Amino acid sequence: MNIAKNSAKRLGVAKPIATEYDRRREELVGAAAMVFKEKGFAATTVDDIGRRAKMDRATVYYYFRGKKELFREMVNEATSENVHMAERAASLDQPAREKLRELIEGLLQSYVKHYPYLYVYVQEDMLRLSKDGSAWGKQMIALNHRFDHAVFKIVQEGLKTGDFSSSDRDPKLIAAGIIGMCNWTHRWFDPKGQVSSTELARVFSDLVLNGLLLR
Repeated sequence: MNIAKNSAKRLGVAKPIATEYDRRREELVGAAAMVFKEKGFAATTVDDIGRRAKMDRATVYYYFRGKKELFREMVNEATSENVHMAERAASLDQPAREKLRELIEGLLQSYVKHYPYLYVYVQEDMLRLSKDGSAWGKQMIALNHRFDHAVFKIVQEGLKTGDFSSSDRDPKLIAAGIIGMCNWTHRWFDPKGQVSSTELARVFSDLVLNGLLLR
């Protein structure tokens, strides 16, 4: 995961040695992610993060202003990637069912690629964290709206074209259900477990598109 270098600018570092500087920041972000996942954002302290990264408090503050900045850097890139992925899926020249499969697979693969960053974001209640009045919060709200709209657009298209069963079904409710199903995997899915993201995406896609009833 590429970590932005805004802290370097803040500290007046013209151009730090990229490999060492970035490596240390990566280590801190990774350590923070694991502690956030275990203890929750509110209960985590800078000292907890430092201990996990085997760095002292002063070193943590050299790279980041605090745990809030660490958290924001953790989720920024991953969230943006997911929005672009969803919008690409929605714009594909394919039937809605294939777009939906593409989106579900892309989202679950992203959870593995950015583990546990995105799961921490979901676990910590995305809406609550985004509504902090900051520029970052407003950016996250806008990104979440774009993602939701891309899923809604796919569902709405499928209902209109007859690709999906359209017996008075609300596309917003269906889209919310699909997003919730994928997001809830943060409670149990282990990327290192026996089930791969590809297999999970296939099961979820079949469940949404075909249901469980025998036809």
